Amino acid sequence: MSDNFKKNLIVFNPVAGFKYPKGYKEYFLRYYKKFLPQTGYDWLETTPQLKAQLKQVDFSQYQKIIGIGGDGTIKNIADYLLSSNTNLPLAIVPQGSCNALASSLQIPLIPSSAIKCACLGKEKKIDVGWLNQQEYFLICLSIGHWSKIIQATARGLKIKVGFLAYVFTFLKQWKIYRATFNFKLDGQAYKIEGNTMVIANALSVFKLRPRTPVDFSDGQLEILITRNKTIAGFARVVLAFFFGKRRFPFLFKNKGKKISLEYFSEMEKLVQIDGEAIKVDKIEVEILPKKLTIIARE
Repeated sequence: MSDNFKKNLIVFNPVAGFKYPKGYKEYFLRYYKKFLPQTGYDWLETTPQLKAQLKQVDFSQYQKIIGIGGDGTIKNIADYLLSSNTNLPLAIVPQGSCNALASSLQIPLIPSSAIKCACLGKEKKIDVGWLNQQEYFLICLSIGHWSKIIQATARGLKIKVGFLAYVFTFLKQWKIYRATFNFKLDGQAYKIEGNTMVIANALSVFKLRPRTPVDFSDGQLEILITRNKTIAGFARVVLAFFFGKRRFPFLFKNKGKKISLEYFSEMEKLVQIDGEAIKVDKIEVEILPKKLTIIARE
């Protein structure tokens, strides 16, 4: 098919994050046709078997994919593109409860602006994290206390208040899990006591980005271990991470390309990967530089 006749595939998750306003599809398409009046589209509404749906798609018809949904929806689409070696740009219209990926990429959260960015934005190559040469992640992987918080947070609460749901759950967890994280980072051994390890490709919430940003395309993973023993200590970690300059109390920070972790307890086998809980028998993570093409601001 000639490039002049190609169209876009719009993948819409009808149950992502916050409740959609009535007539959202018509709203979206009104802006889509405004920004891309000469470009056709196919509309794919997701089911819980999204990856099976994508296997049925002939991607040679399309110029790009526009994903409408939360971080989980975008991760599933990206997983398919990466595992099938489908080289198509992925645009994001954030409609989830947290939208950490969109925030990290500075994609607008206002619906009309997000649609404009998806239609007219520029292609950008970003790094991708790879767990055990099986699972891809775009944002981060976490182990320890914060994983427990994410798992314990009810979906209904996330839909109602977004990221604040995790904060509310955290405040209920007075006892903070502690562990010794034994790991190798680019061949160098470390032994760090703390409560949560985060292996991040990018990290931003509600457009709040770290004072020293985690770069999506620097070919490195950011390793963060929180070492606070109290809730007040966690508040200091957050303030230092997002607003501090050089000093980071209760926080270990480093960068690298490959990391392997030795298990300390069964809890460490439960990891959160882009907000989804999975259980693994080992943790070996590496960065795949500029592996995925996304659509970002002009």
